[in-house]
Amino acid sequence: MTSSGSDRILELRIGQAESLFRTITAEDVAAFARLSGDHNALHVDDEFAARTEFGQRVVHGFLHASLLSTLVGMKLPGRGALYVSQGIEFTKPVFIGDTVEARATVEKIDRDTRLVTLRTEILRSDGSCVMRGVATVKVLRFAEQERPAIPVVSSRLLEGRVALVSGASRGIGRAVARLFGQHGAKVWVNYHKSQTAADAIAREIVEAGGHCRTVQADVTREVDVRQMIEQVTADGGLDILVNSAGPKILSAPFTRLSWSDLATAYDHIVGSAFRVTQAALPALKANRGKVIMVLSSAALGRTAHNWLPYVAAKSALLAMSKNLAQELGPDGITVNMISPSLVETDLVANVPDRMREMTISRTPLRRLATPEDVAGAALMLASPYAGFITGENLLVTGGEHMH
Repeated sequence: MTSSGSDRILELRIGQAESLFRTITAEDVAAFARLSGDHNALHVDDEFAARTEFGQRVVHGFLHASLLSTLVGMKLPGRGALYVSQGIEFTKPVFIGDTVEARATVEKIDRDTRLVTLRTEILRSDGSCVMRGVATVKVLRFAEQERPAIPVVSSRLLEGRVALVSGASRGIGRAVARLFGQHGAKVWVNYHKSQTAADAIAREIVEAGGHCRTVQADVTREVDVRQMIEQVTADGGLDILVNSAGPKILSAPFTRLSWSDLATAYDHIVGSAFRVTQAALPALKANRGKVIMVLSSAALGRTAHNWLPYVAAKSALLAMSKNLAQELGPDGITVNMISPSLVETDLVANVPDRMREMTISRTPLRRLATPEDVAGAALMLASPYAGFITGENLLVTGGEHMH
């Protein structure tokens, strides 16, 4: 949602300032020396320092400069801030026992690139400046964790069905797993690295009265996929497979791409769905199951500009899915696809606001898709009511794309 109050960059204003105070102790200096390996006698040896022009130990410059990291990460911009650059000019020394103030002031905000320019300075308690500079900080975008698109009423629509959702620790996969659990399915949440997130959604489903277990697997590795399917099918077979795992989108012009960029996207998007579907096929045949592929409307029509590896791979997945629908139909297996428009997840967190606004402006429903919108389409295709639907690519685009 492009104008949500939860987006930190929209809350920032030119001239906005924050500061924090710290009294530098001998313990701080000793800890910094251990961490950095800088045991310069000027900083750590009282006797040596007493013979210099300062007459006492001088605090490491980067010790008090590190307060700027605390300031940027915790106060301005705060959550989701990523340091890009920091100019530093040390103007006066700081001594043990000095109380310093780290201060940052917003000088420029570029909401398209999400870059913020800060004037940074560190002052002693007497008001004298000991360090000054200019910082560039990027305010990262975070997808909201909870965004129910519509009120959900639990049902037993999928009762007795076992569903495996790949990439279910976040985004679309997470929403699908939650909704399937609400409608009675025994859900397996596949994750690669995000065990904490996977455990959280599994706990949420169970606490709501559903059934859910997690299974770790890198779906780009055949051995992981094979072990995952063995674990899932050993506990009651498999009825529904949702292939929703996918990598972050590489955005670049053709001239800056290499063939390895396309090969990687193809392997992660098409290869992952291929591996998981093939490994799950015996169980799906036994139960006359359903396969749902999560594609993207970015691969349709004119395709999304500068997303060549992604749209090429999603286009290939569309072709593969149609072919599977024909081949597996006689075995009673349906294979369908969902192509959402731009969905607010962490996979598209780097998409500029202007692109989001353009998408909204050409969408009749005047908003972006949510993971819950896609999950609703998956529930329909997974339900008994879609028993005679196969090879279909369901557009979840708010009318941005129409057949």
